[in-house]
Amino acid sequence: MQLLQRPRRRPSINITSLIDVLFLLLTFFLVTTTFIEQSALKVELPSMKHSDRVQQEKLFVLNVASDGEMSYNGEGATREVLRVRLREAAEEINASGGLVLRADRVLPYGEVMGILDLIKGAGIQRFVIATVEKGGS
Repeated sequence: MQLLQRPRRRPSINITSLIDVLFLLLTFFLVTTTFIEQSALKVELPSMKHSDRVQQEKLFVLNVASDGEMSYNGEGATREVLRVRLREAAEEINASGGLVLRADRVLPYGEVMGILDLIKGAGIQRFVIATVEKGGS
């Protein structure tokens, strides 16, 4: 008795469903990831135990580095340029929750007060000074 030999089939794996799952996971992570915009200036914030959290509709950020270099919404600025930009945007800044001042912790007190004077002189009434929360109680 002679048996017929069937040609051997090569096994194949259908990966279509695996690709679908991969795209779903990729989409999920892209949608749920939050992107935090940081300034190009290195600013080391002072810490406080009793600081408040601030929520804003649109974020207006003024960064001041330890050497006095300033950046408004990610763009470098001198005092005069900053004064003009703040005056132009004062109404929108006050309506959206204010300006966030991120001054380096080693910046002299007189410099910070000069910047606060510049902010108030531009017509901005709502502003906060950013700090980091100190650990422990």
